[in-house]
Amino acid sequence: MKYILYARKSSEQEDRQAMSIPAQINELSQMAEKLGFRIDKTYEEQMSAKKFGRPIFNEMLEYISKQKDCVVLAWKVDRLTRNIFDGAKIIELLENGNIKEIRTIDKVIMDNPIDKFMLSIDFGVGKKYSDDLSVNVKRGNRARLASGGWPSMAPLGYFNNKADKTIIIDPLRAPFICKMFELYVKGSHSINDIVKTLYEQGFRSRGGKRIYKNQVHRILINPFYSGIMVRDGKYYAGNHEPIISKQLFDDAQTALFGKTHSKKQKHFFPFRGFLRCKSCGCALTASTKKGHDYYYCTNGKGGCVEHKKYMRSEHLDMIIAKAFNNIWFSTKTIEAMYLASKEKLNLNEQYRTNALGNITKQLEFVAKKQSRLLDSHLADLITNEAYEAKTKELGNEETALKVQFKKTEKSFGNSISTLEPTKQIFLQANRAKNELLNGKNEKKREVLETLLWNLEIKGRELATVSYKMPYEALKNHPKNGDFSLMLGR
Repeated sequence: MKYILYARKSSEQEDRQAMSIPAQINELSQMAEKLGFRIDKTYEEQMSAKKFGRPIFNEMLEYISKQKDCVVLAWKVDRLTRNIFDGAKIIELLENGNIKEIRTIDKVIMDNPIDKFMLSIDFGVGKKYSDDLSVNVKRGNRARLASGGWPSMAPLGYFNNKADKTIIIDPLRAPFICKMFELYVKGSHSINDIVKTLYEQGFRSRGGKRIYKNQVHRILINPFYSGIMVRDGKYYAGNHEPIISKQLFDDAQTALFGKTHSKKQKHFFPFRGFLRCKSCGCALTASTKKGHDYYYCTNGKGGCVEHKKYMRSEHLDMIIAKAFNNIWFSTKTIEAMYLASKEKLNLNEQYRTNALGNITKQLEFVAKKQSRLLDSHLADLITNEAYEAKTKELGNEETALKVQFKKTEKSFGNSISTLEPTKQIFLQANRAKNELLNGKNEKKREVLETLLWNLEIKGRELATVSYKMPYEALKNHPKNGDFSLMLGR
């Protein structure tokens, strides 16, 4: 009979399981010693069991398949596998007699219908855990993004601060990133020129390698450097320090996609750099003819059917202004929601104060009971067993109350300070249409930069439009909803 010990930890859990394998081996060795087993082979592996193909695990199975009556020791069943494929191999070896029994710290599994049924359930639970973990990681990433954190490796120009899991500026490369944007916006440098210039000045990747044209282009279109994070098409405000201003980033996008970097324009066209042709994907450009501004597709790819459809700026004003109807709310409704939310937050704060006061009283009452219990024990009025049981019960109650206190304390944050900025967002959305129709070109540009992007034109009409956050949330709000629904959202 062969006694085989298998210990595993997931390599991606390095921080949490730094002593996992030694701890498993120690506990299983003590268990084997008590049972009189002599360990013949020990297998250690640092690899996730979510997918099949672990080399050391397969090496162990190959060894077992050449033996009979092997006893496999593992801390838990999920240390052996978290996927059904490897689980089926283990059950097959158990049925063939290669494995006589599997011993974990809390159970013994043998070749009988009940044990194999429970083993298959354990493998299924392990698979479910892995799947849930993946979902939870994605949900955690979304929550982290919503709170301003970045869940991935920081882009070039930043570092990941492992101590507090924040993003900090790379003092060596950040100045090069800033200069990259400035050179491109000036219009006197192509991307190839920037690559050559910055390389000569010492700009390198983290690994000390040359930065190429495609990498520079990715940097120039990444809003992360202006404080905005993009993940799965959604935009989030980051907590990290921007390397460049939002204005500089926007200017770079205009230069990239509006093709205005070739030479400085004498006439200011507010919509250039924001409009694209829905048919061919090319940018719309503009020119002045007979005192009027006209916009049209650049036909950069050739053969565009929209190329000769010139649109006067007044026409564009009207069709773009329609987009603001989706985020418009009456001033009376905004004011009513503002006052109702303010009143609701005041009530929540009062509820929070009362709830915390009640929990505090309960904690004081538990403390008194603990004191009386100790007095009774010292006076030999209760047995040791009763004292220990009651002490544990009161300790659990105290812990639960403390947890409840923290949750209550956090669940009702003081959000009154955010109401005024929120109100201003609604009012800004209300003013946008009028400012676009009646404002000067500079104001029109400001409105677009604040509220919209990805405007596509087809057939002289607005085909698609995206709203910047938080105006995207206003667009998705049902305009025919009752007041309570609007207030809740």
